[in-house]
This record gives sequence, C-alpha cells and structure tokens, in this order.
Amino acid sequence: MGIYVVAVVVLCWQRPVWSSVLLCGCLGIQLWFWGQKADAVMMIAAALLGTPSEMVCVKLGVWTYSAPGLVLGIPVWIPLVWASLFCLFRRVSLSTMSVIRTLWPDEKLAGKIFFAALGGLILVYCFITVLFINKTIAMIYTIFLIPAVIFWHGQRDILIFVVGAVFGTLGEYICMKLGFWQYHYPLLRSIGLPISLPLAWGLSAVIIGRIARIWETATEAE
Repeated sequence: MGIYVVAVVVLCWQRPVWSSVLLCGCLGIQLWFWGQKADAVMMIAAALLGTPSEMVCVKLGVWTYSAPGLVLGIPVWIPLVWASLFCLFRRVSLSTMSVIRTLWPDEKLAGKIFFAALGGLILVYCFITVLFINKTIAMIYTIFLIPAVIFWHGQRDILIFVVGAVFGTLGEYICMKLGFWQYHYPLLRSIGLPISLPLAWGLSAVIIGRIARIWETATEAE
C-alpha cells in the first residue's frame, strides 16, 4: 500500500483529479481488506490533524508545493495521503508487534531489552534534534514530546514511532527529490531535508495511533 501511494503521487502529482480518485480507491481497498473501525478512525484523525498542520507549515514558509490544484497552499489530495499512510503505519506496527511476540513470547527479558534500547535511541535522537533546530519549532516539539515520554511509551507506541519515522521520511525524500515540494530551511542541506523530519512523522504516528487505540478501547468496553 505504501508503494502504491508513493507511486500515485510520483506518477499523477500533476493531475490532481486522477491522484484523488486513485488515492480514494486505495482507502477503499484498505478498509475492505482490514475492515476494522479503528482503521477508519486512524484515517479520519490523520486527515483532520495532518491537513491543517500542512497548511500552517506552508503559510509559515517551511516548505512549498510545486503541484497544481493547490488549496490554501497544499494539493487537494494531501488529506487522502495522510489517511492512507497512517492507516498503513498502524497495520505495519501491529504486524511487527506480532512477529516480535512470536520471537519473544510472554514478555521475555530479550523483548524488554529490545524495546528499552529502541526507546533509548529514540530519546537520544529527539534530544539532539531539539538542540539543533529553530528554538520556536523546538518548543513546539517539546510540548508534544513531554506527554509522549510520560504517557505514550508502550511497545506499540515505540514501534509506530519507528514505522512512521522511517516510512514517512523515505516517502518524503523520494517525492522531494522529484521536485514535488521543497524545504526552505533544511538543516541537512546535502539531502534537502530537516533533521526533525523523522521526529515529526514519528510523533504524528504516535498521537494519531493513540486516538485509534482510544477508539478500540471504547468499543471493546461496550
């Protein structure tokens, strides 16, 4: 699904109608194949939270889109991309969790060490990122990082952070290199990306994933 979404953006970014139709088809396939309400909640939350954040960032001059069919500075198909990708992040993290539990059943020490090490690496990366980026942006990230560290540090949170950070950044790198958008103040100038990009994707995946999990818990209690 991730390859399909990137392929649609790469091949049809200059045709907003076709991009929207094909991405809607992807959402339909995801809902039909997985068929859980939590997936739909993940899609809706991602579209509703991600789209305004993109508009704000474009307005503040963080990046600029080159695609046609812009609405308030962003392509009309951006909400569909957010919905599809974040549903995919949830599913990849759940599948990875199942594999890990197969390797290390019953919460064995090896599994705990693995997640502790992974969580530690994430914290080190977050700390370094906040030190080097713009102070205003660093404060915004810190506001979201504090509840994430205190409340959202479970194994699923760690996994979905990594999945979102890796796949989101990779997809952006491909599309940016093809000229679909451009960052104006990239810290990593050699690749044209900000050092905080994986942090943005990872934190977004954790927050939106938590919204879907709240829905899961609420429906299970009924």
